[in-house]
Amino acid sequence: MIAIAILALIGSLTYGTFDVAWNTKTRIEKAEDRDQMMRGALARMAREISMAYLSEHYDKKRYRTRPTLFRLKDGRTDARLLFTGLAGERLYTDAKESDEGVFEYFLATAEDGSGRQDLFRRTKPVIDEEIEREGTKSTLAEDVMKVGIEGWDPKDREWRDEWDSNSSSRQGQVLLPPRVRITLVFKDENGKEKKLTTQTKLFLGAPLDF
Repeated sequence: MIAIAILALIGSLTYGTFDVAWNTKTRIEKAEDRDQMMRGALARMAREISMAYLSEHYDKKRYRTRPTLFRLKDGRTDARLLFTGLAGERLYTDAKESDEGVFEYFLATAEDGSGRQDLFRRTKPVIDEEIEREGTKSTLAEDVMKVGIEGWDPKDREWRDEWDSNSSSRQGQVLLPPRVRITLVFKDENGKEKKLTTQTKLFLGAPLDF
């Protein structure tokens, strides 16, 4: 009886040790997966934003204003960025698409009913009059607390959380920010806020004119 009791005690302690180790391993793996998801979202945004462009070559009779744009709103914590870029990818053979397209990033409530906030990405391969509509929406990162996107204004030498390349206030000024800073804020495995930040350079600073 004593031997059985000792064996049961040892088994209980061993199980407890393995249980703690397994929970720790699972928590670390989830944290690593979450960090990887956020870093992947940052990398993708930085790559696509770096290829933003404007063009003066458009049908003046069809469009009242330049159809290509770079529009940023609420850039500090709840950023919404809409821009035209050359980061498009053809997903189907012989698709009548080029590398240009419309890209948009924004925070919105998750579509699975969980109530969390996700970072969404909307893409549209055709630049037309309905630039703010249609396209394909997908989740770029789940459970994001804040999204910060800011453009560097070389004239005033400061970060701007609002930017509109087609605004009258931008006439005679830099239409595209030479640099963009992106920040994602989310909770880590301990429930504490964690922030990841990166910057990207825009390669086409001036509108194309040919």
